[in-house]
Amino acid sequence: MPAAALAVYKAPGDGTLVVQNGNAPLGTPVVTLVIRGAVIGQISGSGRIVVEDPTPGDQYSPEVTGSIWHKDVGDAIQKWGAGGDVPLRFRAVSGSYKITIYGSGIDLVASGFGNVILAGSPDLPTHDGTFSLNGRAPLSLPATPSKALIVGVPTATTG
Repeated sequence: MPAAALAVYKAPGDGTLVVQNGNAPLGTPVVTLVIRGAVIGQISGSGRIVVEDPTPGDQYSPEVTGSIWHKDVGDAIQKWGAGGDVPLRFRAVSGSYKITIYGSGIDLVASGFGNVILAGSPDLPTHDGTFSLNGRAPLSLPATPSKALIVGVPTATTG
């Protein structure tokens, strides 16, 4: 076989996402993250987190503590609410997830490969929180939902 016929697309390199003190208006998600990897974070204000696990029967499950309410929506989607004196803390490690987070006081760190849509507050851009993607310098969260941003770095090699 010619070498060109053996060209393959390698698995993309893992990247990072850091969100600090994220805030968005009621009903607007601060973070909508689809990732294969790990996410750890908290909501220290009021809000909610929705986790969709496309493989709910596997050995990986999201863990959430400090919620004031919890609701299962079928086998693959779970929702938790925040708003008490105790921060809602969450982690989804290993596996693939779609995580949507609404509210205020949102902090998270993610590592893996996927995409994210971010939003902050259009009224107070200096108080809407910051994000850093793939090790870049922190920026203010956008006033309106961003386009899908890639977490990770695609790499291509030939063999």
